[in-house]
Amino acid sequence: PLLALSLASQSASVGQELEAANPEAAPGLQRETWLVPRPVAGAAGGLEAATQTATVSVDVDPDGDMPREIAFTPDGARVLVVHRDTNNVVVLDAATQAVVGTVDVGSFPVDVAVSPDGQYAVVPNVLSDSVSIVDLGTLTVAATVPVTGTQPYRVEVTADSAFAVVGVINDAVTSALSVIDLATGTEVRTIPTGSQGVIGFFFSPEAGIVGNIYTQFAVASDGQTVVLPDSAASTVELIDYTTGGTLASLPVVAGPRSVDVHPDGTVAVVGHESGGNTITEIDLVAGAVTGSFGTAALTAQVIRITPDKAYAIAAISNNAIFVDLTTGATTATLSTGSVGDIELTFDGQYAFVSNFNSRVIDLSLQLVVATLPLAPSYETAVSPVSHAAVAINNRFREDVHFYATNGPASSVLGRVVSGVPPEGDSPRTLGLSGDGRTAVVANVLSRSVSVVDVATGTVRATLDSGDRTLGVAVSPDGTTAVACGGDDDTVTVFDLTTDTVAAVLPVSSRPAEVVISPDSQTAYVTTVAGTDRVHFVQLAGAASTVTGSLVTGQMGSTQAYAFGEVSELALTSDGTVLGVCVSFDDELLLVDTATGTELTRVALPAGAFPLKVAFSDDGTRAYVLNAFGDSVSVVDVNGASSSLVTTVPGVDAPSTVDVDPTGAFVYVGNVGTTPALRVLDAGTNAFVQILPIGGSDVRAASLVDGVLHAAMIEPGGSHFLARVQAAGAASSLLDTTPLASTPSALAVSRQLQTAVATFPATDEIDVLRFQEPRTYCTGKTNSVGCVPFMTTVGFASATDTAAFSLRGEDFVPNESGFLLYGTNGRANLNFHGGKLCVKAPVVRLLPPKNAGSTGTPPCSGLFKRNFNARIQSGVDPALTVGARVNAQYRQRDPGDPAGFGDALSNAVQFVIAP
Repeated sequence: PLLALSLASQSASVGQELEAANPEAAPGLQRETWLVPRPVAGAAGGLEAATQTATVSVDVDPDGDMPREIAFTPDGARVLVVHRDTNNVVVLDAATQAVVGTVDVGSFPVDVAVSPDGQYAVVPNVLSDSVSIVDLGTLTVAATVPVTGTQPYRVEVTADSAFAVVGVINDAVTSALSVIDLATGTEVRTIPTGSQGVIGFFFSPEAGIVGNIYTQFAVASDGQTVVLPDSAASTVELIDYTTGGTLASLPVVAGPRSVDVHPDGTVAVVGHESGGNTITEIDLVAGAVTGSFGTAALTAQVIRITPDKAYAIAAISNNAIFVDLTTGATTATLSTGSVGDIELTFDGQYAFVSNFNSRVIDLSLQLVVATLPLAPSYETAVSPVSHAAVAINNRFREDVHFYATNGPASSVLGRVVSGVPPEGDSPRTLGLSGDGRTAVVANVLSRSVSVVDVATGTVRATLDSGDRTLGVAVSPDGTTAVACGGDDDTVTVFDLTTDTVAAVLPVSSRPAEVVISPDSQTAYVTTVAGTDRVHFVQLAGAASTVTGSLVTGQMGSTQAYAFGEVSELALTSDGTVLGVCVSFDDELLLVDTATGTELTRVALPAGAFPLKVAFSDDGTRAYVLNAFGDSVSVVDVNGASSSLVTTVPGVDAPSTVDVDPTGAFVYVGNVGTTPALRVLDAGTNAFVQILPIGGSDVRAASLVDGVLHAAMIEPGGSHFLARVQAAGAASSLLDTTPLASTPSALAVSRQLQTAVATFPATDEIDVLRFQEPRTYCTGKTNSVGCVPFMTTVGFASATDTAAFSLRGEDFVPNESGFLLYGTNGRANLNFHGGKLCVKAPVVRLLPPKNAGSTGTPPCSGLFKRNFNARIQSGVDPALTVGARVNAQYRQRDPGDPAGFGDALSNAVQFVIAP
């Protein structure tokens, strides 16, 4: 066993020898003569890519992601929500709004229809080329029916509940209708049609939400007819689903998109967009066009026919219009805001228009009789038996909204997440504790944060936070997290010692970004609506309070980046100065944190739109990214005398900024036409290195211990984490590691050598543990002609000790030696014809040991030994879990060719793992 000795006298002896060999070495071995590690093994350039990669979902199963369509059961008791990204149907109780069941279906479901008899729900699965028939009595899949062709996307159930008619995209030129017998669960007919498929999409930059808008068709109640607008051919096809024959092909004006059929099956109306700007009326009995009426520009692919067949209701920009189907006159234009959907109540009295402020329209009066503010909503369903409506918010949340629709007495009944709570939807931002062991991830869609154990790569808690959770930060001491509830004007304070909500504090409109002081006592929170402010929050657990605020000027957001960006703020390393980007005013606001007062406002170039700021470690310089100015502004920070030094152009849509600890260089990432990592010389304020790295956008970055970690996306759509040796003009790419999806935020744990990246589109994070050890400092050839080589074989720890195991090869047999290790950093000092590679080492004496030879070839494991070093915390208190250790072996070698009587291995650097 190893001797548990500190051996101070031996350490001093080593130090004296080194001083003699290298006169420039300072006493105590504190001088480091090189900066960039010289690798023995690994990727070209030095570091190896991550060896332990965990992609972790922040959701809790069963989950409901990306709700795409919603429907009531015929009795109005239940609501069905189909989820595209989690391949399931979630069933809610309409009265209690609680989840009563979740049914797994095929891949990428985007629609749902319920049979009028209430027996089945039918779901087309785009990427499974199948249709799921769900038994609503048992909430199980009764049958999975393959369709002829590919990509079934839309479904209607016939009035007699006997068949489902399914649209099949194929190549979007030779499309089809698949007719499925619900009783037998089989496809009984496939009918060729004109083009069906995707005709548009929606996108929300903030959370990375994206979805397709598809062709519409409708099934009439006559037991025969499918009405299919063919936008590409400017026709409306009337198809007999019982025979597969074409009843009529009706030429119409350009852009037929939306369609509705009267419940009696006799009349259809079609809305024309893309310049068509027309409503067409069709007599389904005669199979003929009976009216074509010009309108304002129609939008949203929404049209309805009133119960009396007298009017069509359609969406135009920010309004709903009534069009007389006899005269063609627009008889009413009602302000509704941008229309999400229009549905008519069961009794034909009212129309419900979904929107941020949803409206209830009296059909007889053609007037808005109720406005229901809640949140943006789109796909909508109305109860078949009562004045109730439900709608999906799938552009900015993953919610189901509940409404009462009884005319002027209409009301908002509530909202719930569309899946089973708790959910972790769209992890957008994150904060990291000072010890690097806890990450808190803000889930912008599900009003929650996920508390992540970085060491184990697991979610240890999901906690409620504010609506539209934006910025989040963790206190340096790791005890507290703060999250911004952007849409309910609150700041939530979390106790991370118990993983509970400690306090919910009201602030002014739309809290967006937060930073926490180095002493963990104060949070600074921006609000970016109304009169923009920065709020000062005293952090004291349940007793946390907002102690004041300061008017900042006009902050805001831009959607020029992948997920949108909000005006940011930053603190100097000592916490004495707060910098706030006042984007619309083109200013950097500097705040004295001791007094909470303005120091000065530094004017930046007009139209620059300053978005992000970073300070040098000594707090004397601020570097501001100008989103619209495509530049970096350099600010001299000197209290009230702070001023603009210069603005450096040539950075299209700058996205990240990191200053090295010496203040000598600034590393700037960008997106746009010429994405790259650029190195700014802080002395000359000029770029001295540009690393395009495959022409990839830089989405997030973090500079830790001389390595810049950058989360990137290639033009072709692949995602990766690049690590760059941050060496000024000599900076170079070290390695790349694939990422699971498009990254939005990144943090790096120095202690655990682990990166955490967030992926809003997939509700996941990557936890990347990098290869340890890093080998450096080549060993010295010994008397058996080999260069001793050492590496790690594993790590362990206990409550009061830390341990590591090393393996050595190519040593001289039967000779004693010293294990040199420490946490003071690397060295590269001349020593006995070789190099001593550990700064200020602790020396541990090792007895002779010959573990035998591998036999062949020479100098490839010629002689091996293992160093199983257990360091008691009382003896070596710095060697604790998370400590970065440098280690080297010095062996006695009487035959040393250099004449010093010893051999030296390479050195390794590693982190003692948990």
